[in-house]
Amino acid sequence: MSITLCLPAEAAERVEDAVAEAMEPFYLDAPGREENRIWDSWRIVSRAFNVLPGHEADRRLVAPRPSRWGYVEPPVNDFGWCAGGPRELLDFGASTEEARQLADAVWLHWHQLAAELPAAQPHDVYYDRHVTEGCAYPREQAAADYWSQPLLRAYEEHRAALSTARYSSGFLLLTDPVVQIGREPRERFVERWAAVALPRRNVLSLGGWWYEDGGPVAHGACRHRDDCPHRPELPDGQQHIDRYLVDLPGDTLLVGLHCHV
Repeated sequence: MSITLCLPAEAAERVEDAVAEAMEPFYLDAPGREENRIWDSWRIVSRAFNVLPGHEADRRLVAPRPSRWGYVEPPVNDFGWCAGGPRELLDFGASTEEARQLADAVWLHWHQLAAELPAAQPHDVYYDRHVTEGCAYPREQAAADYWSQPLLRAYEEHRAALSTARYSSGFLLLTDPVVQIGREPRERFVERWAAVALPRRNVLSLGGWWYEDGGPVAHGACRHRDDCPHRPELPDGQQHIDRYLVDLPGDTLLVGLHCHV
């Protein structure tokens, strides 16, 4: 699982040690704990955040590094992405409303193209041929033939030019647009993609609260959830997590982690 770790600004001088200290209360084998035992290894990831345009070379951005368990994050040359940094350098501008507009534009453009270009066959036509002919018509050839149809080529050229980098990795990546756009009502298509557009973030807050989507809130300062006398830093719910991150002081250090749980 992935989690966004929030650290005070001074942690920028000792990122890895500060991350380790914040994560320690949730270690799977932490002594004296019966609850909040979550992870057994973690690493700083490479594609955790979009960087605000113009700040891609800022030295305050956090770079991925080898984990303490020997794993080395593969190098990523995606300009505009980082492992973390001060909140004020990171791009949280993606919104559900903009996602709706992008999805609506994709639906409209498909149907405009469909009115001008030869009708395209759905992917199943090519896949079924692969199943029938086997090695004589390999899966790779079936996919290539599907995507080489004029309507699919024109659609993909338009989709690839859209500004979707700030959204979840699979946003508007369709496996069979002939069916997924051509046969789906406009409103349903738009709402379906808007619902999955924003990356869902788990958060370890400045106050040491672990917020995992779908899981109970855990406080690193307390051994048992039921005995914790502290008030949670923010309510449950993804919308509260998103708002919390956006409202943090600009110099708060955010770091993207992947944890083995």
